Amino acid sequence: MKDYTALIVDLEKSRSYTPEVRNSIQNYILSVMRALNELYENSLAKEVEFSAGDEVQGLFFSPESAYLYLRMLSMLVFPVKVRAGIGIGEWNIKIENESTTAQDGPAYYNARYAINNAKDTSGYPVLIYSGKAEDLFLNAVINASIVLTTNHSEYQNELMLLSELLYPVDYGQAFDFNKIGNIFKLVKSKNKSDYYRYYKNNTRKNPFDKIKVMDFESDPIDAENDDSNFYVSSGKIRGMSTKLSEILNISRQSVEKTIKTANIYEVRNLAIAALKYMDRYFIG
Repeated sequence: MKDYTALIVDLEKSRSYTPEVRNSIQNYILSVMRALNELYENSLAKEVEFSAGDEVQGLFFSPESAYLYLRMLSMLVFPVKVRAGIGIGEWNIKIENESTTAQDGPAYYNARYAINNAKDTSGYPVLIYSGKAEDLFLNAVINASIVLTTNHSEYQNELMLLSELLYPVDYGQAFDFNKIGNIFKLVKSKNKSDYYRYYKNNTRKNPFDKIKVMDFESDPIDAENDDSNFYVSSGKIRGMSTKLSEILNISRQSVEKTIKTANIYEVRNLAIAALKYMDRYFIG
């Protein structure tokens, strides 16, 4: 029987949020999910949606697409932190014409097991669980990239997000890159929300403030076609810093400095390595 991948994400909670800020956060994240559900439409067996409180869940055809969705979600909701469980297994309790919250099966049980352990395990905010020995190694790769982004500033996160819109990491056309523009518009609208103003440091730079329209085309990097057999390097794109500097109208040296201090190339390479690992060991 075919395996599916369930994704359960728990958004960090804070008692310091006022009701107005919490409402703004919820509305913004709802907009993020709608945009990502459209972007990943062909990869979703059941759309990602709020399931309870600050928790969201969805069902994917592959672990690669679930991981990519989570990766983009994490960048879009930053600086709100997330914990997540990715479960690989059967979807054998199917309720036709109902949402993901009505479905069940080993994929969901494994995702719940994974996120429960993520909540209890320091340093592993994202865990994947299939019951295979390979889980151990894949979780190390996934969380290595998360460690590198733990102390990102808002500017560093947004520059990394902009690099993902320009050269998105993909796997087997998991998403429709023609719809990347919707994500760009979403990020621009974030500047006007109470959610954004709650976190915003008025002295910081915001890359997206410098761009009025998305006047560039996305050029996806497909991990499925990455032929690395010694080490992964395709996350580093020749000319990326130059392209970013042209879009932002700032010096290439300034962009390169941020890319280096934010470990953006390393994070992208680790994501590609994780996808290649999934492709090798988790075939539905």
